[in-house]
Amino acid sequence: MAGARRRKISRAAIVFAIALPLAACTTPPAGIHLDLRSAGCPDDIRIQTDAMPRVELGFLYGLLDPHHYELGAHDVSGPLVFDGQDTGVRLTILTGDATDGVSGNVALYDDPSLLLAAVDTDQAMVDVVRYPTVGVFAPLAKDPRIIYWNSKTYPNVTSIGGLGATLTPDASMVVPVVAAEPTLFDDYLLGKKLLREDQVTVGPVSLATFTQAGGIVAQQGNALIDPYLFAQPDAYPDAIGSQFADDVGYTRDAGVLSARRETIVRYADCLRELVPLFQKSLIGYVNNPDATTALIVDLAAAYGDDRYPADVAAQAELLLRSERFVGNGRDDTVGDLDIGRVRGLIDDARPLLVKAGVSIPSRIQPDDFVTNEFIDRSI
Repeated sequence: MAGARRRKISRAAIVFAIALPLAACTTPPAGIHLDLRSAGCPDDIRIQTDAMPRVELGFLYGLLDPHHYELGAHDVSGPLVFDGQDTGVRLTILTGDATDGVSGNVALYDDPSLLLAAVDTDQAMVDVVRYPTVGVFAPLAKDPRIIYWNSKTYPNVTSIGGLGATLTPDASMVVPVVAAEPTLFDDYLLGKKLLREDQVTVGPVSLATFTQAGGIVAQQGNALIDPYLFAQPDAYPDAIGSQFADDVGYTRDAGVLSARRETIVRYADCLRELVPLFQKSLIGYVNNPDATTALIVDLAAAYGDDRYPADVAAQAELLLRSERFVGNGRDDTVGDLDIGRVRGLIDDARPLLVKAGVSIPSRIQPDDFVTNEFIDRSI
């Protein structure tokens, strides 16, 4: 990453709708037979996530038996099951921290026992030489990051760019934008001159820190959690404005399950069975989420995560569908990488990141760090 000033930021004006089933997808076929061991998968499929248990990862947690699993200090494991059938291997899901500054691609090189890890496509692009990975499954059709602000304090601000042109009420500074960690998105916003370098800072980010700031600061957030928390009685008295990273042209795909290049070769047969299983599991979760959501809530509580009680998880699960954070995207397939979107990230973000001092090869192409080779187009 370039420079100590890099910070994290996020998303768009949020209007929430009624929940809908996943469009243009069929439910997983009954009685499917899978033998992942015979397909060449490791006995223990270890996957590093980039978050605590969340509904965005329901496709993974849905592959565990919610009544029979082992909880470790930083992981949960058990037989990998689908449609009630044991696939012959175990699944270990390692929890992550989205604000610790360690990307999943680094974890893949630190821990050879990992088969896959969640890697954002912007980080995969930047590390295509240093920590090269290839993304094989995209659980989210759009990134839920938002930047939000108090729209009573700043009634004329309707976008992230508006924050860059607005002073605080006492006119002492441009609206501070607080992020939990430095990110590549900061350099993009600064390069596009949507924000100013002196207004982006790193610090604690939560409902409490936003409230304590008295409506003066803008913050990084998550559209699947924060708007619901703000809507609760006595949570925050004023209206909230927000914008998505997607809506300012930063077409990063978040949490793409990715592997080292040598893993792609060694476990190609395994991935041809496993990736379609993720696709089917994602559809199964969206259409029948209750048991898996309950497991996710239990696991979050077991890890001491007080931001994710049952009501928050239920609302987030609803929003996955109603706001189409998951879905078929521009085609009739779920879980594939939109190559046009990845190319847009290269074309739009790369020049600004390079200008900020980030080293990225000049002739990089989408297939340098993502592939749809293992996606089943019929799903």
